Amino acid sequence: MTDPLAALARNKLVCTGVTLDCETPDAPVPGPATEAAFDVLVTEYYKLFRETLRSDVAFLRSVESPKAVMAFDGMISKLRHAKQHNDEAAKKFYISWTAARPWEVAAKSLWDALVSALSELVRVSSRVRRDPKLKRAWQDSVATDTESIFEAVSQDLCVSFRGGFRKKLLHNINLKRQRLGPEADVRAEVVQFCVQEIVAAQSPALPVPHDQILDRLGLLGHRDACAALLVAHSLSATTKLRGVDFLERIEEMWRLGTS
Repeated sequence: MTDPLAALARNKLVCTGVTLDCETPDAPVPGPATEAAFDVLVTEYYKLFRETLRSDVAFLRSVESPKAVMAFDGMISKLRHAKQHNDEAAKKFYISWTAARPWEVAAKSLWDALVSALSELVRVSSRVRRDPKLKRAWQDSVATDTESIFEAVSQDLCVSFRGGFRKKLLHNINLKRQRLGPEADVRAEVVQFCVQEIVAAQSPALPVPHDQILDRLGLLGHRDACAALLVAHSLSATTKLRGVDFLERIEEMWRLGTS
């Protein structure tokens, strides 16, 4: 079977210059034997379809809404909400959807629905790829999408983040984005937010206490203290200097930078 996410990623890359940061899950073989194991699959597919692929699914559905995509979206949402929220309608759906079959069969049906939905998205994305106007529309959609910008900046900086830590960085970026005014250049600002968060996440520990650095530079309690520590972190990331050698080099760098 052709990997639908790989095909979708290729189409997105051709259309927008940005690829997908995810892989198609393995088929559930052997299938889960318990309700708890089935719920793990539900969570995995939910996060893939409604979180990781959220913006691309939304755009492609604005072009065309295939029944398989709509059906899976509604199904996975209800199955997930049945266990994560106090949603009586979702709980009834969960019971009716799983009661008449073993967990292994339910998992196979869920997998088939996911593959069908992804395959339809591939078809729609291929349509977009052939249409210059739709291709441009996808580019415009990606241009201000936080996750797409984050992925592009990550590629520029040759770094990669996964799981919960990636979500934390994206959460921080989106909080900053929410404070932007109506006249802001959203893409430019989000790019800067991404750079700030990624660089901060990659900053190594300082080889000497921060107060020793600031004392050496005469900046304890000074408004330039933060700027000096940014320089110190850069030095720490690019050299193996320690102790007095580090302090002497940072003093030299600060003097040159502020002269």
